[in-house]
Amino acid sequence: MKKFLTALILLAAVSIQSAMAVTFDEAMSQNKPVAVLIYAPWAEGQDTMLQAFNNMGARYGEAYNFATVNIATEEAKSFNQRFYIYPNLPYVLLFRSGGKVSRFLKKDCVLDEACFAERLDMFNN
Repeated sequence: MKKFLTALILLAAVSIQSAMAVTFDEAMSQNKPVAVLIYAPWAEGQDTMLQAFNNMGARYGEAYNFATVNIATEEAKSFNQRFYIYPNLPYVLLFRSGGKVSRFLKKDCVLDEACFAERLDMFNN
């Protein structure tokens, strides 16, 4: 029962925090750097990665826009026409203003809060 309640609370937290993310196009239309989580619902570790990404979104939401791209959606088709979706999902791309990909963050770094925070701080300065 305890595990069920913990899982239910975690699921609710992910759902609430995921609502804070905007679409890629919305994020890029504003004048601040963008962190984009590229994922697939079936990818191993996707839930953990999404939670880590949303935690950083809550922490860095003033300095960055955070967006997610699920490769199984229509949005991913237009994203893939402009940028190449690498096969080793999930991962994060950091964009500067104007849509230039400037940094690729592997899963291990995104799951390590200190590594992710360091990359965001370095990228924004």
